[in-house]
Amino acid sequence: MKLSRRNVLQAAGAAGAATVAGCLGGDDETVSPHEVENPSGNLEDTLNVWNWYMDYRDWSVDAFGEEYEDVESISTSAYSNPAEWFSRLESDQHEIDSIGSTPDWTVRAREAGHISPMPLDEMAFWEEIPEFIKDIIEEYHAEDGDVYSAPQGVLVNPTLTYNEDVFSSPPDSWSVLWDDEFDGEMFMWDRSYYACMIAAMYTGQDPFHPDDYDDIQESLIQQRDYNVTYWQDFNQARGMFVNEEVVVGPLLDGQTFMARFNNDAPITYTVPEEGAFWALNDFVIPADAPHPNAAVTYTDYVARPENNKHMMTTMGYRGAFNDEMMDDLYADELESGEITEEMLDFHRWDEFEDRLMFEEPLDEDVLDRYDEIWNEVKAA
Repeated sequence: MKLSRRNVLQAAGAAGAATVAGCLGGDDETVSPHEVENPSGNLEDTLNVWNWYMDYRDWSVDAFGEEYEDVESISTSAYSNPAEWFSRLESDQHEIDSIGSTPDWTVRAREAGHISPMPLDEMAFWEEIPEFIKDIIEEYHAEDGDVYSAPQGVLVNPTLTYNEDVFSSPPDSWSVLWDDEFDGEMFMWDRSYYACMIAAMYTGQDPFHPDDYDDIQESLIQQRDYNVTYWQDFNQARGMFVNEEVVVGPLLDGQTFMARFNNDAPITYTVPEEGAFWALNDFVIPADAPHPNAAVTYTDYVARPENNKHMMTTMGYRGAFNDEMMDDLYADELESGEITEEMLDFHRWDEFEDRLMFEEPLDEDVLDRYDEIWNEVKAA
């Protein structure tokens, strides 16, 4: 693996989006997105974008609107849980054209028939992204030769993030989260599958197909009281590192990036010997997107590396490209001082690439068992 002049409506979440949707209207005669031809030449005047990477979303719709002036009204919505947009698609009561998704929810949406194949013959991004990204999309987000997603960002998820003022060298094992030396100076992510997968690696098991659930549960119960908290909110978790309430714990590379470079926190991350996961977040288009030409054109625009690079400059996350592409993509930003070589090096994987595993979708029975374990751990 090698790795504005228009009216922009903003809604804070699903409730806000419902109000926006009622104002936009749709066209009952629209074609399916995968059937569009020459989409950029037949743009509707409206686009509705849902994405939880809000700064990147806002940059992208501004830039897109400047380039494609026919799209006069762009609405944006954020969500805190992908179930929000999924339930909208299930109900057929939506005006959503583009969604910033996550791997597991993309699989669910494809299997439920809620998202459209990409009309790749009409889109440039597919020829511009690296092969390792194409391989993942074709394995997990394609069916019968049809591709159902475009790449949004690549992330290490979770990272083992640590305070460099406390650790003279990177902790080399997830076992640091079971070290009583750091009792009261760590936290755990309050997401069942990540907590259980970390415990699986700690106990020497395959995190995707564990063979001793009791050992995972016992380990997490043992680890529980060492934590300041089980965190749910990304901003909260990043803030706890910035405020030095914790010195080690699972986070994400983008959140660690923002704490280090935006907040001057003395933190960075590592990938332990047992491994960690990399994931591919993506863009999907609803099968019944009301403005299919605008949806396809926007998705193609924002997934191209030359635009996708702004995932780092706006949100701190790596775009969907390999290490070799970075210097050329960020040449202007390096020259202007907007970013530094240290920032690029932060997102290069050469040091620990062989310890990263792709975060493949978990089997339903594994997910269910992880949920049960986590509920029991928190209730113990």
